[in-house]
Amino acid sequence: MRLPAHAAAILPFKLSNRPSDHIIPCTMTSQSNERVFADIALPLPVDRLFTYKVPGDMAESLAPGCRVVVPFGKRNITGYLISLHGVNDGKFKIRSILKQVDEHPLLHGDLMKLAEWMSEYYIHPIGEILRAMLPAGVKGKGRKSSGPRSSGDFPPEAENPVLGDDQGSAFSAITDAVRRSSAETFLLYGVTGSGKTEVYMRAIKEALSIGRTALVLVPEIALIPQATARFRHRFGDRVAVLHSRLTGPQRSSIWEKASAGEIDVVIGPRSAVFVPLKGLGIIVVDEEQDSSFNQEEKPHYSAVDVAKFRGKNENAVVVLGSATPSLESYDSAVRGEIRSFRISSRPAESILPPVEVIDMRGRDEIISSELLDELERCVGRGDQAIVLINRRGHANYIQCRKCGWIDRCPNCSISLTYHSKGHRLVCHYCGFYRGLPERCPRCGDFKIIQKGVGSQRIEMELGNLVPSARILRMDLDTTTGKKGHLEILERFGKKEAEILLGTRMVAKGHHYPDVTLVGVIAADAGLNFPDFRAAERTFQLLSQAAGRTGRGRKRGNVIIQAFAPEHYLYDYLKTHDFDGFARNELELRKQFRYPPASRLILFTVSSRSSRLALEAADRAKEEIVSKGIIDEDDILGPTPAVVEKLRGRFRFLLLVRGVEKAVEKRRLVDIFKKELAERKEAEIQWNVDPAGLF
Repeated sequence: MRLPAHAAAILPFKLSNRPSDHIIPCTMTSQSNERVFADIALPLPVDRLFTYKVPGDMAESLAPGCRVVVPFGKRNITGYLISLHGVNDGKFKIRSILKQVDEHPLLHGDLMKLAEWMSEYYIHPIGEILRAMLPAGVKGKGRKSSGPRSSGDFPPEAENPVLGDDQGSAFSAITDAVRRSSAETFLLYGVTGSGKTEVYMRAIKEALSIGRTALVLVPEIALIPQATARFRHRFGDRVAVLHSRLTGPQRSSIWEKASAGEIDVVIGPRSAVFVPLKGLGIIVVDEEQDSSFNQEEKPHYSAVDVAKFRGKNENAVVVLGSATPSLESYDSAVRGEIRSFRISSRPAESILPPVEVIDMRGRDEIISSELLDELERCVGRGDQAIVLINRRGHANYIQCRKCGWIDRCPNCSISLTYHSKGHRLVCHYCGFYRGLPERCPRCGDFKIIQKGVGSQRIEMELGNLVPSARILRMDLDTTTGKKGHLEILERFGKKEAEILLGTRMVAKGHHYPDVTLVGVIAADAGLNFPDFRAAERTFQLLSQAAGRTGRGRKRGNVIIQAFAPEHYLYDYLKTHDFDGFARNELELRKQFRYPPASRLILFTVSSRSSRLALEAADRAKEEIVSKGIIDEDDILGPTPAVVEKLRGRFRFLLLVRGVEKAVEKRRLVDIFKKELAERKEAEIQWNVDPAGLF
């Protein structure tokens, strides 16, 4: 085994010439056979390939994209074959591949190119990228399982409705690009319930008619059942769904069938962007603005940007859809970088609902009288309502009324959330939990009170205030298991409940014609987060929630409870004016040079010692500024993270603006890594184009 001399031509990063400690010198002569040696990427935090000898019985079956087991030091590890060659400079003894895991490559050539681009753009080793591309549990021989077939029982929708003028224009342009195999990106946006899904499905039908395949990305696992039902109704059993709650054999089966050309349409969340569909013709990213399309753990990536690169590389059309697109996509459309189509109205039988903002300042009640009255009228009519409270649990925290003590997580600098089920205090960051104390551990007083509200508390309040209503709660605590979301949504679709209550997962994509009321509690809580995207995220969430009502012939109504009703976003929300909000927000971004006005890289330095973490971050900043890579004004921090202590480690953030070239990004990362190499107690992570600053 050795580091290949020619690897710099394969990979986007510069490889070290220093041999690894476990490489043994020898006097082997070079071979001429092109399949004697294999360059392997290992899922390790090292920017290099390793060369192994190919055993004779594998010489004809191995190909780039296959997984192999190789010896590495004193252990065996699964790696990814990058290339086969006959080059050997004779300096080191090369160890042999032990086992071929895949009979055929799970990642074809286009996906290998995608991995190389991701490695370069996001500055992550290609071995870690390749491991992330393959879903957990894929074994390479999963053809025995066909995967789950149930797609849910949901309210019927109109069959082949007549397209409006805006829909027709978008459909014509998209299908023209599909027929020409043109790698174009489109932004399809407009009011909620305007028929974007119908445009998606007709464009996909056109792609299938000419022998191409389609990939549909959705942000929430909660949206998959209804999306799957729609697409299977239209396209039959050649539609597959891929998500994290499938078993390993089920995921393997989908990958094998996609690679063999036995699947036409794949639907799934972020990780589905890597499915090896043959002849990919169109990629649809629904609700493209959603932050869940960003992988926030190593290796960091944006599924939206990955989809764009894959479309360009495979001559596939990419359609970004949203009622409230990200400001990055909107700005790209305004500047003509991508084509955009706006659908300005709903179908004739449905109209946009009026939005009423209730000022909750000075009120003691959790649910306002205005919302309560509308809920009672809605239930009395036999209609349905959706209530959004974007926080789990029963109470945000508990506090001693006498001394002010608050119970906090011992591993994270965050208060514990009270969950009424099991009477437990839970950390939503690291999972730590303990029982509810009977008395204050600081002063011994029994006066412990609950502060703030979550979905469990709202469920209890609604049950008491609207006793005639049947309530379903949908949040992370009620949707465990493979069919958690499906069962709740099916029951609501069958009208087994009048109120669907939940966190953000109830606010997006659902189509229930009998929903005539949407209520939002603590609507502006998200505005208090120290993130430049706070207003954008809040506007998007509230707009999506408002769009769940008035989607049929029945009129809808939206009531939003707010503690900052004077905020400018509510003026745009009341008139469903995304364009106005976007223009206002873009001006603010330009003033402070935040995306899309500039690119960001977020560096996080962590240590079990707060002092060491801060010192390491300070030193790295000084080194970057001294080398003149960027101006001092373009590196912000170091500052403590919003949750400074997470899972026992203290975190400090450095935000770098305006670095776009791969060479410059790599120089920054190398400086950080060099500085922290001298401080073994500190660790670093970096996130190119971060979705948030938490």
